[in-house]
Amino acid sequence: MEKLLIEGGHTLQGQVRVSGAKNSAVALLPATILAEGEVTLEGLPDISDIQTLKGLLEDIGGKVEQMVKM
Repeated sequence: MEKLLIEGGHTLQGQVRVSGAKNSAVALLPATILAEGEVTLEGLPDISDIQTLKGLLEDIGGKVEQMVKM
């Protein structure tokens, strides 16, 4: 398994494409609370786990906007 070690003191910026659908999404949503700015996650599956995490993030003060691609 590949992993990244990040040491503080430098601003992170960029994009990462993650595949793996449900397992990745369920881990990434809670991780967004560690970011200082806006985070955009695309391609999340429409499953109850995602809806539950969305509600939890909103309960702790996060603003979550879900956009449906047509």
